[in-house]
Amino acid sequence: MNRIFLLMVLVSGMVTSSFQCEKIGKETPAIKMKLVASFCAFHIVEIQDAAYSNYGTDWTNSQGTSYKNVFAVKNHCDFVQSGVKTGDVFTASITEKIEDSTCAVCMGFMETPPLQHAIKVYR
Repeated sequence: MNRIFLLMVLVSGMVTSSFQCEKIGKETPAIKMKLVASFCAFHIVEIQDAAYSNYGTDWTNSQGTSYKNVFAVKNHCDFVQSGVKTGDVFTASITEKIEDSTCAVCMGFMETPPLQHAIKVYR
């Protein structure tokens, strides 16, 4: 009985880790997005393509402003280098691979949704 239990634990661990390995380095196809808010190292992106809305979340900040299908950008340094400005519509992929490097950021803060993604901007 103990052997069967140990075998089940081992197999479930192998299955779980194989699924996790498949996610790393994967990215979505190019998705139309819009930068709806940005301050210092904080950026809120809205997914414009309804087919990929599941990558965003509906969120209301503490000031009562509501957003649909949004997420916070996880890789600030790479994103800033893309030159996207607030209000711009752009094309990007959501990726698990973060190529973020160290960059200077101001000490300001902006409230962002809890959902975060790293993105690769194509423009």
